[in-house]
Amino acid sequence: MERNTRQRQAVLDAIDRAGRALTPSEILALAQASVASLNLSTIYRHLHALQDDARITKVMLPGQAARFEAACAGDHHEVAHHHHHFHCSACDRVYALHACPGSMQELAPEGFVVRAHEITLRGLCAECAA
Repeated sequence: MERNTRQRQAVLDAIDRAGRALTPSEILALAQASVASLNLSTIYRHLHALQDDARITKVMLPGQAARFEAACAGDHHEVAHHHHHFHCSACDRVYALHACPGSMQELAPEGFVVRAHEITLRGLCAECAA
């Protein structure tokens, strides 16, 4: 576990305050409000360390760059909390959905076994829909 430096705390605070999954560039812009000297390579270094410490999780959507969000309470060194995402097609923001429709086994072809699933809803977030 790495020590909690001002830079690392600025990265964590940026992710926590946003309340949604952020790209490294978005994290940089928000974290620079606290530590102006931050650069993108420093952000990546802290993102890797924070993932290793299970403080944040990587969000991957098809055709999109990686984003990062705060790990859910109770996730520390455990299997990540299962949830899905909403991707706004207008502003490109990604939000966690803390709900799941349940097993997808009935959608699989006969004889197939579903071991995991990921669902991404796409549309307009509340801000873009207004």
